[in-house]
Amino acid sequence: MLITKTEVKILKYRSSFPYFDEDNVRQILADITAILRSGQISGGSYTKKLEQRFGEFTGAKHAIAVSSGCASLEIALRYFGIKDREVIVPTNTFVATPNSVVFAGGKPIFADINEDTLCIDLSDVERRISSKTAGVIVVHVAGLVCPETNKLRNLCKENGLFLIEDCSHAHGATINDKMAGTLGDVGCFSFAPTKNMTTGEGGILVSDDARLDIAARFMRNRGIDSERLMVMLGHSWMMSEIDAVLGLHQLENLNSFVDRRNEIAQYYNENLKTVTGVSLFKTPPNIKHGYHKYPIKLDRDLDAEKVVSILKEQYGIETSRVYYPPCHLHPYYKATFGTKEGDFPVAEKVLKQTFTLPIYVGLTQEDVSYITNALDLSIQTLRDQRRQIQK
Repeated sequence: MLITKTEVKILKYRSSFPYFDEDNVRQILADITAILRSGQISGGSYTKKLEQRFGEFTGAKHAIAVSSGCASLEIALRYFGIKDREVIVPTNTFVATPNSVVFAGGKPIFADINEDTLCIDLSDVERRISSKTAGVIVVHVAGLVCPETNKLRNLCKENGLFLIEDCSHAHGATINDKMAGTLGDVGCFSFAPTKNMTTGEGGILVSDDARLDIAARFMRNRGIDSERLMVMLGHSWMMSEIDAVLGLHQLENLNSFVDRRNEIAQYYNENLKTVTGVSLFKTPPNIKHGYHKYPIKLDRDLDAEKVVSILKEQYGIETSRVYYPPCHLHPYYKATFGTKEGDFPVAEKVLKQTFTLPIYVGLTQEDVSYITNALDLSIQTLRDQRRQIQK
């Protein structure tokens, strides 16, 4: 689709958008009506079905539904007992990942990233292991299962460390035909509205560890057992039945959602071949990408923030970052742990030039053409502005 520069007063494309077709909406409303009439708003059959079916989907023996992806991470970390210990996390992640370490009583130790994958760098993890290290969190950024996950798992085993997968972006993604979430000791998923499948708000842990399953169920319900006795310290982290209904219907369509995201990514790959100043991230052949996000990298002579601004203001296209600034440059972490600019040079260099284009099930080939043409024109606009200044 050819477009010209214009002023857009409304947002045409959000960076993400949940998908429910009309049949889904009718079925969901019927299920919610049944829940409301039953009076069982929490801890009922829909949550149990979601846990059973998500466990079957991933191939994990246990699945525990909770109120958020953050809750799933903190439960896993509390189970492993990280108080006053260190957990290595990538600096390229949403702040929820290191925050969960802090809330569980540990200290996040940031690691740099691989510039080709945006995921945690194995060699940097190895350098940061110390006598205080309890474990590692690997984040499958944008939906790409970290290609070094198996090597990370072996490294953790050799050093007596746990490996948690932050799968907030990776629902339905695989490596060597094995599902994200089943590659380490526990997989933690978010079901927030932007994810490949959503429950509105919510999350889930998957694991083959029966003891973790028991502990997680206590922790999500204030530490209370079946006899209403508090056996450990817990929180109010239960998923509601209404959230579980949304999740069940989304899970039924998750494979088709991921397939559609891969189709849209291929449209982008083809259209972006002719856009100068843009580099794409490649997916290894043994990985099925989840494409929660579609990241691109701009040449270093282009200001990513300005391109992002032009896309939104002139063409109505919302974008997002994965993630800039990286965690170690957020004010809290700088003030609390003394991290600073220059600590993780690869992440700082690559993420400054990286942002993501809209990707969600409802996008069409025509939409992708509009977005890629708008990106091309935005880059041209920025270069024209620079030439005018240089005159």
